[in-house]
Amino acid sequence: MIKIKRSDCPEELKTGLTPPSKGQLETEDSILFFQDPANHSSKYQKTGKNGTRINESYTIYKEKTVRELLQKMCYGKCAYCESRITAIYSGDIDHFRPKKDYHWLAADWENLLFACPFCNQTHTHKITKDGKIEEVVQGKLDQFPLLDKAYQLTIHQGNIFLTDVKAYKEVFDREERLRLLIKPCTDENIEAYFKYDDGIILVGDGLDPVARRKAETSIEVYALQRLGLVQAREAKVIQIKAQIKRVEIAIAELDKYFNSSEIKRTYYEGLLRKEMQILKRFQEPDQEYAGLARYIIREYFKNFHH
Repeated sequence: MIKIKRSDCPEELKTGLTPPSKGQLETEDSILFFQDPANHSSKYQKTGKNGTRINESYTIYKEKTVRELLQKMCYGKCAYCESRITAIYSGDIDHFRPKKDYHWLAADWENLLFACPFCNQTHTHKITKDGKIEEVVQGKLDQFPLLDKAYQLTIHQGNIFLTDVKAYKEVFDREERLRLLIKPCTDENIEAYFKYDDGIILVGDGLDPVARRKAETSIEVYALQRLGLVQAREAKVIQIKAQIKRVEIAIAELDKYFNSSEIKRTYYEGLLRKEMQILKRFQEPDQEYAGLARYIIREYFKNFHH
């Protein structure tokens, strides 16, 4: 997992526009729906053209322009596991805070991420644990764990999402400080939460107890230890280590010919630059498992200098 720079909000989801955006109209409608206590345990139903409630639910977040912007923002990768999705699947639009409990955020741009079905939905996965393989049911779905559920936002606080921005931000920020899932577009220094043993993802070193729990919870909820994903990361490690070997060979060759003719030295300097550029490419944000690559390469050069 790496930090993702969030794109500007698409017009469809902006609030405060005149006339209101489709996203704001849907948000206002869902708030109105859930203001009725009789609907608190119901699934949201839109207001139809004739003013009556219809079976259609949230739709605006699924609009083509929204999906395309999320896909581009995440480079076609899952925001959580960094697997490339678009070659085989259109991808899920994940509500970081699930719309089941945070209906007023169903069309909120800051709450949307591009994800794969294995991270975003629940599935039975094989995972490696303590050297053994076991089956578990994991995946985010409607989970949103907090350090203290007593401070989870309520329907009543959601009612002021559009009408009292300052008061809403206060309660939202309080909940933010208690969340136990890492959010790629919000959290800083995300890569410090994790380390890797080949394809296995582990909790990073030197974390305080809360950060450690956040890393552990994210690994479990996003199913980041699932066997297929571990194997894909292992394959990436092999590629990275092979390129590191090419860099080592280029360094040795440059050292060997450094005091030779200028032509030879220039050639081997160029060869080393080329191999370093290839190695650097693994770390770019559009590459699969860039967080893994950055860790492996960072650890290599840390030991290299020693």
